[in-house]
Order: sequence, then structure tokens, then C-alpha cells
Amino acid sequence: MKKIFPSNNQNGIQVADPDQTTAQRFHQSQTSKANFSVVPSEPGQTLYEIIEKNKLQYLEYYGLYTEQRFIENMAGLMSIPEKQKLLESFLNMFEEMMQCLNTIQNNLGLINFTSQDFQQIYNATPENVANTLFKDIKTLEGLHLELQYQSSLRYLETVLEALDLNPDQSKKLYQLDVKQWSSQCYTHLNQHITTRSMKAQDKTCCCCKV
Repeated sequence: MKKIFPSNNQNGIQVADPDQTTAQRFHQSQTSKANFSVVPSEPGQTLYEIIEKNKLQYLEYYGLYTEQRFIENMAGLMSIPEKQKLLESFLNMFEEMMQCLNTIQNNLGLINFTSQDFQQIYNATPENVANTLFKDIKTLEGLHLELQYQSSLRYLETVLEALDLNPDQSKKLYQLDVKQWSSQCYTHLNQHITTRSMKAQDKTCCCCKV
């Protein structure tokens, strides 16, 4: 299995002056990122590979946010038009982050862990894939909850009010219920684990009868 969550510095782009390049970086993230569909878009591309690409894309966006001091710049000395542009670029990026999570959920739900040729398709056992996805879903859930409720983004509504900008725009940060998202992902994974466990018990019982 490939390492799903490399350190952020492997995906980040070094910049000399975050204050001057914030809007540009957010804009670049919209024009340079690859488009990932909810179904395999290339011959031979597995559901797991699509999930992995979207995880890495989410991490790239997460790293971009953490290094660019978005709220600090919104509360800083930039002009109102510059702040409006920065806000629009950030909200577009955050929407892409939510789309990454939705794509992960959609593709995870399509994985058939009981397929006889699973190991041939994914080059790993169903147990390894399920265990890896369990850990990664938990990590993504934690990162998204941190953004929503523990990072400086929780002050966005207050900052927008102070700037006489529409504070309702901050509600876009909570369009995705990440707890519900992770619960649906876990449900599919738990179904696989339960099924595998029941089959293992059946085999054990058969052996005991013999």
C-alpha cells in the first residue's frame, strides 16, 4: 500500500512572502489542480486510486490554507476589493475540499470488498485496504473538524461583519456535515468487516463439525 498521508512539505509550494501571494496562490489552486471524477476516468484507474488522489488533493489545499494566514490577511491592511477577491478564492478552494471528501465517499461506497479478484485489482488484501481507509477517513475527519471549529476560520463571520461584507458567506464552511460524511464511510467499511468476520466464523464452525 502506498503512503496516503505524506508530510505537507512534500505537497506544498514554497513562497517568499505569504502576504503578497495569498490571493495568487488561491487562484492558482483553482486553475492548476487536476479534475477527479466520482468514477474511474482512465482505463485501469481503480476506485482506490481515485480516493487516494482526492486525499492528496485535499491535503494540498489544507497545507495551502495553513501557510497562507487567510483570516490574518482578511483582518489586515489589504483593500476591500482585494479582500473580496481573496475571500472568493478561498471559498472556491474550500468548496473543492468538500468536493474531494464527497468524491472519496462516493468511490469508497463502490468498492466491493468481497470481490474474488479484489487482490488482483487493488494489489492488496481487502483487510489492508479497509484498515488503511479507516485510518485515513478518521484523519480527514479530524482535519476538517479542526478547520471548521478550532482554526481561525471560526472568526470568519465576525471579520466579515467588521468589513461590512455579507457574514452569511461564512456558512459555506459548514455545508458539509463531516461527522455524517465519516459515518457513511465507516458504515460501508463496517459492512465489509462484519461480512468477513461472519464468513470466518462459518469456516471455523464447519471445521469443528468435521
